[in-house]
Amino acid sequence: MENQKLKIGLLGGSFDPIHLGHIRLATWTRKKLSLDKIIFVPAAIPPHKQHLALTDPHHRLQMLKIALKNETSFEVSNVELERQGISYTIDTVLFFKNKYNLQKKNLYLLIGADNLVYFQNWKEPQKICDNCQVCVYRRPGIDLSSLVAELQKQVVFLKTPLIPISSSLIRFKIKSEQMFNDLVPQEVIDYI
Repeated sequence: MENQKLKIGLLGGSFDPIHLGHIRLATWTRKKLSLDKIIFVPAAIPPHKQHLALTDPHHRLQMLKIALKNETSFEVSNVELERQGISYTIDTVLFFKNKYNLQKKNLYLLIGADNLVYFQNWKEPQKICDNCQVCVYRRPGIDLSSLVAELQKQVVFLKTPLIPISSSLIRFKIKSEQMFNDLVPQEVIDYI
């Protein structure tokens, strides 16, 4: 029997590192969509970031756990790290849909507008849309006017606050020895 009441959001990414933008957007989204919980899913190897040298998965997972330890509505899953190899969203969506026995209407995939631009190139994009609600965060400087009309009809655009923080900005600040303590939880800074 399908779970009619539980509402879960999935927030995937490299989280290299997790930052306050991730946490603020997740908090806003959980309240706005009345989600019971949001599961943060760090990717082993994101298909679109295979060319990047990511921080060791163990450290990215630890930073997530540290940053979210006091957030009772947030959970961290290592399902993609255990699966290893390239992390395909469809596999993760189906894993959680089956694990919690959810209907499409109760499973929410949370992605940034920067990811939606390439969504048609993801593995089985239509199957993703058929198995969950795809919810899109606004991102500064991302133009979605060229999106296929059919895709625009299948996703939910969230009027989230624009938060100009990115993991790549934080990595740049770390490498150039600039301050970044206003972008990342203090416990994560201590871990780094």
